[in-house]
Amino acid sequence: MNPNSSSKLVIAGVVALVVGLGAGYFYGNMAGVKAGVIKEQKAEQAKKEAAAKEAAKAVNPFEQTNTNPFKQAPANPFNNVKVNPFK
Repeated sequence: MNPNSSSKLVIAGVVALVVGLGAGYFYGNMAGVKAGVIKEQKAEQAKKEAAAKEAAKAVNPFEQTNTNPFKQAPANPFNNVKVNPFK
């Protein structure tokens, strides 16, 4: 073998390795960027849904709650009313 062709083969191998590593790094980062964008979009969607729920709560003052507001009131407010003035 010619020593000159052997060195050319080694140089070509190193260049191919560098090009392969560069392409892998570039396309690997592109996949990471896409995953980051998808994650950010999901977070933004969750924020929008939470804001919509909070706005709906603020608009609806009669939202169902676990407590009964009439629990303190008597059962019949007209029990102690004097209806007949002659009694």
